[in-house]
Amino acid sequence: MDSREGEGPQCLKTLKDVRRSHKRDVLQTPVSRCRMGTGTVHPEQATACKGNQYLSGSHCCDLCPPGKKLVNDCTGITETECSPCGAGEFLDTWNRESRCHQHKYCDPNLGLQVQGTGTSTTDATCICHEGQHCSSDACESCILHSPCAPGLGVKQLATGVSDTVCEPCPVGFFSKVSSALEKCHPWTSCDTKGLVELQAGTNKTDAVCGFRNRMRALVVIPITMGVLFAVLLLSACIRKVAKEPENKALHRKVGWQDPVETVYPDDFPGPHSIAPVQETLHGCQPVTQEDGKESRISVQERQ
Repeated sequence: MDSREGEGPQCLKTLKDVRRSHKRDVLQTPVSRCRMGTGTVHPEQATACKGNQYLSGSHCCDLCPPGKKLVNDCTGITETECSPCGAGEFLDTWNRESRCHQHKYCDPNLGLQVQGTGTSTTDATCICHEGQHCSSDACESCILHSPCAPGLGVKQLATGVSDTVCEPCPVGFFSKVSSALEKCHPWTSCDTKGLVELQAGTNKTDAVCGFRNRMRALVVIPITMGVLFAVLLLSACIRKVAKEPENKALHRKVGWQDPVETVYPDDFPGPHSIAPVQETLHGCQPVTQEDGKESRISVQERQ
């Protein structure tokens, strides 16, 4: 009885030493038994570790913080050994990784550009060039924004991670171009401008407006031009017909020959030494004929 009581404090002392050596590793270490007389303590295996710890053998080791990787696990006398990530590498969580992750590469050939430079604790971020968006959630490549065809308008603009959302233009609206930016436009209101609607709009074309007398002008102008042309043509015909009698009379006058009056010497009393005079009416003008010459003048000579 006395021997058991003498070994009791030794057993308790050994238990305290065990707990002291495992205070950072074991959340709870129940003693299975303490054999009296031997002073031997047998702790159970650790069943749970604290946050930011991991179980390695019978020890709870601290995880490496973000930006560092694991080099060596902890032991009963050493703590977890970690080292920083190298250039272009990162680890963004508490970990027990033996290698750091590489920063994402923003390939310009795939339409990507750097949005944020990576650090030892964060990855690099990429974004698509203007007018493009990511082809997937991972954003490993980019594609062009889809345009809305004529008759469709933009309901929601595309972003760096989503495509354009289109919608049909309702009645009273139109879109005549293919665009990834333009919404449907309302038809022009002719009444508010004091005009009349000459042509109704569609989902692809705007309404056509004009002046109130334009429709009348479109009808009156051709008729007026036709009447004016007919009047001019009739006037020309009348003038032509009126000139025909004058032309005929002129032809008759030209064809009529002037009479020729011949005066002989015997017709004059007195000596015949005076040279006979022949009066020839030529264009109503007297002509004197010399003596001894015939007093006939042909029509060709008079003309």
